[in-house]
Order: sequence, then C-alpha cells, then structure tokens
Amino acid sequence: MRRPIALLAAVSALALAASPAPAQDGPPELVTTTPAARARLPRVTVNVLDGRESLARGVVLQDTGRILTALAPVREARDLRVVYPDGRIDRARVVATDLAWGVALLEGTAGRWVEGLRLSDRDGRVRDEVSWVPIAGSRVSSGLLRRRRSFVGANATLLRDAWELDPIPANSAVGSGVFHHVTGTLVGLIVPPDRESEITGADVAFAVPASVLRALANSAIAASRPWLGLVMVELPPGASVRFATGGLRVSSVAPGGPGALAGLRGGPNGDVIVAAEHRPVRTLADLGDILEPRQIGQEITLRVTRGGATFDARLTLAARPAAPAPTEHPNEEATPAARGE
Repeated sequence: MRRPIALLAAVSALALAASPAPAQDGPPELVTTTPAARARLPRVTVNVLDGRESLARGVVLQDTGRILTALAPVREARDLRVVYPDGRIDRARVVATDLAWGVALLEGTAGRWVEGLRLSDRDGRVRDEVSWVPIAGSRVSSGLLRRRRSFVGANATLLRDAWELDPIPANSAVGSGVFHHVTGTLVGLIVPPDRESEITGADVAFAVPASVLRALANSAIAASRPWLGLVMVELPPGASVRFATGGLRVSSVAPGGPGALAGLRGGPNGDVIVAAEHRPVRTLADLGDILEPRQIGQEITLRVTRGGATFDARLTLAARPAAPAPTEHPNEEATPAARGE
C-alpha cells in the first residue's frame, strides 16, 4: 500500500533537515599518498559476478576474508562468483545484508584471499584523502571525503552520516571500498543511489560509513560455512611432471582445524590435494563446487599426494573460527595466490 503523500513529504523533509551544510569552499588539506598505499587497494578489491556478467566491485576484510559489496547488484544473482586479484574465480554466497543501507557481506565457497583491509575504528573527517578502484584491475581513483549526508533509505529508514565523495564515483565503482590514506583502513563502501524510491534524498552514489560496515561484519560472525582449516595455493596444470593436471598445494594448516586433525601438512613442499569425494580438484572453484552443498559436521574425503605417495584423508567439516587461527608456518611469507579454507 502506498504511503500518504503528506507522510512522504514529512520524511523527505526530515532527511533534508538532517543533512549537514556543504563544506566551505577552499583549498583542501591533502595528505601525500605513498605508492605503497595506492598499490594496496587493487590487491584487496575483487570483481563480483553473476556467472560471467560483472555486477560490482567488492573489498576483502582483513580479519575474516569476507567481502563487502553493494546489495542491489548481487541481490538477484543466480550464480554468484568473485574474481580475486590474481584472476582466480570462486563461487560465493551472501552471509549477511543490511537492507536499509544496501550492503551485502559475501564469502567464497572454497577459500579466502590472503590480503584484506581493516575496518576503521573511526569514520574519517571531512576533506580526508581517500581512494577507490572504479573497475577491477584499473588504476586507483583518488578523492576527498566531501561532506556528511543523511537521507531516507529503504522502508523509509533515516540513514545518517553517509559520505559524499569528491569527485563523485562512476557507476562502475559500486561496491568499491573507500581506502583512507592516513590510517590505511576502510572508511566506506560505495553504493548506488536508490533511483526507484520516491522518498530517498540520495541522487548520486555515496559511501556507507565504517560504523555501518562494522555492525554488518560483526552480525555475521556466527554465520559460518564448512571450514577445512587450510590455506591452499593452486598449482597450474603442467607445473610439474608429478602434478601434470594441477591441484591445490596446502600452504599452511590451522592448528586444531579439520586439516590438522587429519594429519595434513603445509609449507613450500606441503601436501597437494588432487581430488575430493572422488572428483578431480584442479582449482579452488572445483573444491568450492564440492563443498557448497555440505554442512558443518559432515565428512569429506580428500585424495592427497605427499612426496611420492598418494592417500585418502577423511576430514570432518567444522565451523570457521571468529578470527583466523595462526598457521603452523608463522614466518612463511603468504603469496597473493593463497587463500584459506
């Protein structure tokens, strides 16, 4: 049922009244950006797909490997996938949403990217310098936190303290994380305007503040998919005579996790998983397809090669811990191709 016009006008007026005045014109106080800071953002930005169709960008969270992205593009996806910075593709699922702000939290089915951004403990200040990735694999765009903005979101919810960015991000930047140069943290996530709403006050893309993103990430800690307790690296076909068809090398093993309990070994010469449930495993997406229908507490059989021997390992799928466990090789430098399962 449509809301009375008077009520719509009252809510819209409330949104406009809540909006702070635009920042005064004047030269911004810019912070010098180091090449290392700018180079980091593309390494934590993923492309979100429906099958082969690109939907949005996403940004990987440091503590969990989960991915923040805009809800609107992924809401109707039938074959949700993420493309990591090295080109590897993994199936994904939605673990939490914020309908009012239009934000979704995803996780890969077969693993997680080893790099990520930490969510800011504060939301930044007007005229702080930030960056985002408009298109996966493209150059970083830089801008400013222009001003705070309040407006009406879904279900006539008043949303406070969104960020307007300067310059305004292109539509292709939807889902991109807003990287704060000074703190090196995530202070926002770019989402599109709600053009179908009759009462929204947001007519351009804006950035959801870090406080909202933190609440969403915390609400999803208990939502967990089956976990193997392994970090794996894809071996491309033909990498060696022994693994002519490829496989997944175990880079590290979480103490106390399913992989550790089954006796799997990690490291530069760690075990290589070549099959799961009698199906060949050449990529993380292959393993993700096998794990997707399974539940915590169920068992899975992995075919493992160690040295010159091949054997089957039976693992009981467990719930992922709230924080990543230390690995058995704490001094080993993680490669960008490694992801944790």
